[in-house]
Amino acid sequence: MKAPFVYGRKVGREHFADREEEVERLKIAIISGQNVIIYSPRRYGKSSLVGIALEELGEKVYPIEVDCSGVLTKKELAERISSAAIRTWKGRIEEFLRKLFKTTTPRITIGKRLSVEFVVGEENTAFEEALKLPKRLAEITGKRVVVVFDEFQEVSNLGKEVLPKMRAEFQKHKEVTYVFVGSKQGMMREIFQSPSSPFYNFGMHMILKRIQEEKFKPFIENKFKESGFEVDDELMDSVLRITKGHPHYTQMLCYRLWLNALLSKRGSISEEDLEKALEEILNETAEFFEEMWDSLTINQRRLLVAIARNESDLYSRDFLNRYGFERASTVQAALRALKEKELIVRENGRYLIENPLFELWILKVSEG
Repeated sequence: MKAPFVYGRKVGREHFADREEEVERLKIAIISGQNVIIYSPRRYGKSSLVGIALEELGEKVYPIEVDCSGVLTKKELAERISSAAIRTWKGRIEEFLRKLFKTTTPRITIGKRLSVEFVVGEENTAFEEALKLPKRLAEITGKRVVVVFDEFQEVSNLGKEVLPKMRAEFQKHKEVTYVFVGSKQGMMREIFQSPSSPFYNFGMHMILKRIQEEKFKPFIENKFKESGFEVDDELMDSVLRITKGHPHYTQMLCYRLWLNALLSKRGSISEEDLEKALEEILNETAEFFEEMWDSLTINQRRLLVAIARNESDLYSRDFLNRYGFERASTVQAALRALKEKELIVRENGRYLIENPLFELWILKVSEG
């Protein structure tokens, strides 16, 4: 049995809500050689978006997908780039090594998947060789090479010379398209929008936001119908009012509704089912939310409560008095801290709590 709603992992078109325009724009950008910078908060579907675009482009491109999460050294980054490149290679491994590595010969390890490992002490040479790989692959295969760096902001922690070297090499690669994906928006903006950064103006920016209700409702309705369940407009409105169009949490809540309906062997889903699903999820996440809440200062908590209540003018004298802030600068400091903790996001001119379920929990706590 296939679940109609999927969350927590990369998905294909079947389980991907909306984003049709973004997929097409990305495909055109890749084929035309336009570098792209994609950023949004976590769990907005960035990796799935890129994966769908690459899958639909198929044999037209040579994809190299590099996960930068947790990368600690230049050597490790070089190994990840090289390993990603070799996994798409369809020829002999010996040929890959001979044609692509000119000044160093890495070791190939075979585990769950092929990996490249460089000799300790060759960090600089390995890094320079890895950066040249995409251009060499384009020349050898005759295809447009697409290099995707997921969580690219992590690279900025590897030393001040790393980004300049990458930019200096990448700008020579005419047959390579680079796609930079990141979830820490402040760091991504610093890398790609700061005039002093080597990657300033290096590509087209694509910012993913939450999915609009009119786009999400047909997706939800169709998924429930395909699995044999009827849902009315009011229920879908309630779901989206709770999740505020957040892709991950909308799919999570709908999955729980579907699961409970399946177990109860009923053909329809009611508001009572929604209340039950919410209660279950909040009970499961309560300990995590409590730990998060306990780690915050009193001013950060006050501000989260205000944002959860849809307060808008966060610097007015009335707001400061009602929420116990002495001055506007205290609000600014709390906002900055909450953004750094990735607990709030700014969309369409207003702040939102990143996790809409945490928002519900906050409202319950604040009401006593």
